[in-house]
Amino acid sequence: MTGRAQPEALRGHYSNGRPMIHLGFRTPGPAPYAARLTVREACEARGLTVYQVAMSGQAQGTVDSGTVYRLARGDTSRIDLYTLATVAGILHTLSGEVVTVADLLTLEVIGEEE
Repeated sequence: MTGRAQPEALRGHYSNGRPMIHLGFRTPGPAPYAARLTVREACEARGLTVYQVAMSGQAQGTVDSGTVYRLARGDTSRIDLYTLATVAGILHTLSGEVVTVADLLTLEVIGEEE
């Protein structure tokens, strides 16, 4: 970079205005993650069954029982945030405990050995 001083964070990472380190060919990229639903575990941790949560949602008319069962099995490729928030609200109402996103969803690194 001519004429301008580089910010401290970029020094050593750029040469002639081009990045020296990048995610190109044969460069290891960011670790791939997989999302896993933990709705069943959240129910069990609060002393509830998936059936109780599903029937409560069905009775309230807020979420279909089949949707709750699919979320509990992890049998979904996309998650609607409104639906996840509704399930969290049902769990909160039935158990009296606060429910967070981390209680219902987790990210796991794929392919890393311990």
